[in-house]
Amino acid sequence: MTTVNVLQKLSMATAGAAVITLGLAANAQAASINRSDFNPDAVNFDFASSAPSSTVATDGNLTVTNGVVLNIGSYGSLNGNTYYDGNDASVIRFDFLNPVSAFGLDFAANNADITLSIFDNVNNLIESLTLDWTTLPGSPFATGFIGLNAGSNSIAYATIDTPLNGNELYVDNLIYQYQSSPTSVPEPASLIGILGLGAFGVTSLRKRKQTAAVKA
Repeated sequence: MTTVNVLQKLSMATAGAAVITLGLAANAQAASINRSDFNPDAVNFDFASSAPSSTVATDGNLTVTNGVVLNIGSYGSLNGNTYYDGNDASVIRFDFLNPVSAFGLDFAANNADITLSIFDNVNNLIESLTLDWTTLPGSPFATGFIGLNAGSNSIAYATIDTPLNGNELYVDNLIYQYQSSPTSVPEPASLIGILGLGAFGVTSLRKRKQTAAVKA
């Protein structure tokens, strides 16, 4: 095999690897996240300052709707004011003025699975996570934490729900964060440079071979 052919194959392999890397990054799936996995600078929001019976609660960036602020007293990790779905009359929704990369919360649900879903700003579902209430502590209300990490600032809003009417759901101690770390995937300009370098090497060797042939 000639040197030119070797470099041509190397250039093609480099391009293929770059395309695969970009494809993996574009299709990376969101993942479940625990409260302890959030960054130290993550934003915490509870409903302590929200007026009971309010249907809207906000910290300026996060706005919670489709339920009502209700004082639950103390139950598990929920204390004082919480946000209540009203016997599952509607799906609790969390809207972000500035999209975030990860979101989670504490909950108490009456004998029902809990589903958290995150969406981008054009209503595409990024990921959905359902917890089986039978595996969770607490009686008659299952309690726990549920969270999702999108890996980028793409979460425009989230929803949480239980599957059946009459299954009460309370949420509290919301937490969210922004992705600030750069990814390791080459940017388009860098990728073009890599591919261009490979093409330049193939062209240079081809010209050298042609020059040598003329001199001979």
